Amino acid sequence: MPTTTRAMNTRSVPEFRKVPTAEIQFDPQNPRLGGDSTTNQAKLQALLMEEPHYAKELVESFLENGFIEYEPLVVRESGNHYVVIEGNRRLAAVKHIIANADQYPAAIRKKLENVPVLIFHSAASSQRKEIRTYLGVRHLQGYREWPAESKAIFLDQNITAHTDFKQLKREFGIDRRDIGRYLIPYRVRKAGSQLLDELELGEEQSFWILGEALGRSGIKEYIKLDIDPKSFKIRGFDKTKYRHLLEFLYGSSRQSRRGSSPAAGLRRITDTRQLSRLARVLANKLASEKLENGSTLEEAELYVSTPEETIDSLISELIIILQRIIALNPTEDQVKKIASHLKSFDKATKTV
Repeated sequence: MPTTTRAMNTRSVPEFRKVPTAEIQFDPQNPRLGGDSTTNQAKLQALLMEEPHYAKELVESFLENGFIEYEPLVVRESGNHYVVIEGNRRLAAVKHIIANADQYPAAIRKKLENVPVLIFHSAASSQRKEIRTYLGVRHLQGYREWPAESKAIFLDQNITAHTDFKQLKREFGIDRRDIGRYLIPYRVRKAGSQLLDELELGEEQSFWILGEALGRSGIKEYIKLDIDPKSFKIRGFDKTKYRHLLEFLYGSSRQSRRGSSPAAGLRRITDTRQLSRLARVLANKLASEKLENGSTLEEAELYVSTPEETIDSLISELIIILQRIIALNPTEDQVKKIASHLKSFDKATKTV
């Protein structure tokens, strides 16, 4: 049990001092760690040491400089231990050093057995509000900015009724529109989490590309997304269309095995700037069916755009390609090859 827990239970002011590292635990509900309360301490330690947190990169600094006193971990009391609020990567690096006696000198490990912390003592609602405000100011407002998905998890944990929106705006100055940009894609992904495993999606599953996609009306209408406008709770959506959308955004090895068309299972979107084009395709029944059946985005667009619009778009792409070739300083033979193709194009258009 923390050495002064009973004495400090009545305090509401955070306290700065050193505590045993062994008494500090990771918070499974931390948004940055995925917010999964079922994850145990060993799994959290392993998660933090590797990508995308890379706590192992801090080990060398601790070996050389020790724990910097003026950058304490921020913790809260929880029964017979402390739970870290801020400083998960540093705690993981320190615990790694202490646990590996065969790799690191005893003198260094001993110095890390106690670390400086800022303790929030009370479990009262006022103290929980202080902790929430502390996290919100640092991470929602960008002082130490969280990734988009971590922000979404934080907001999901703190918004259960429409009255919570006003409170968050008062505390952090974040309005409903900005909250929705994080909350809606996160809640959609939670509601359709089974599909993430079923589809065997590509490795890169950027949360933000789904968030940007669901900001387009054509895409929301395509999956028939129904949202409670007061609480941003997800009432429902078309799971089949959502499955297709995930494939378009991330790619799917399972769809690739099934598909007969070359693009089946491949990502159709590699840049958020393409999302407006995707929304336009998905708003058109015939074009969206072509995309679902394995067409590329460019092929599907042929069923949306007029021939003039398609030609203009292709010309713009051709200009960019030629500019890139020029920047690469092509050889004389390569220039002649390009010129030959242009002559063939000129000849072909005159015979049409």
